[in-house]
Amino acid sequence: MINPFLRNLDSLGEYFSYPLIRVITGILLIPHGYGKLYKGFNGNLDGFINFLDKDYSNPVFTGFFLAYLIALTEFIGGICIALGFFTRLAALSVTVFMAFAVEQHLEQGFFWTKQGYEYPLMWGVVTFAIFLKGAGNFSLDGKLR
Repeated sequence: MINPFLRNLDSLGEYFSYPLIRVITGILLIPHGYGKLYKGFNGNLDGFINFLDKDYSNPVFTGFFLAYLIALTEFIGGICIALGFFTRLAALSVTVFMAFAVEQHLEQGFFWTKQGYEYPLMWGVVTFAIFLKGAGNFSLDGKLR
């Protein structure tokens, strides 16, 4: 009785699990970029710009440029990942910025509750896996092939 149910669940999971992870990952990234761009969800782009100017600014990549690049990557990248559109490019872009975020949080240790690198590491690993796999089922990339 249970065996047929598990067999059906296995095939259903095989078909839907990756698109579910990809779509939810994209949807959950969108507010991070939105918050930075539009100061919603407690976003603080000015503070982010000041932080980047202090530690990372150079004549080519100012804090203003980097802050908007990161915010747009999270916002537009999240939309692209959710829709499965330019999925690999979007996922790799987010992965690169998450590596940057991990580096920023190393001094605080691992746990996110203490502002550690746990959360950006998780995002980076998931988006890197999406980069490796590509859009998969239920994606615009798949429809456009």
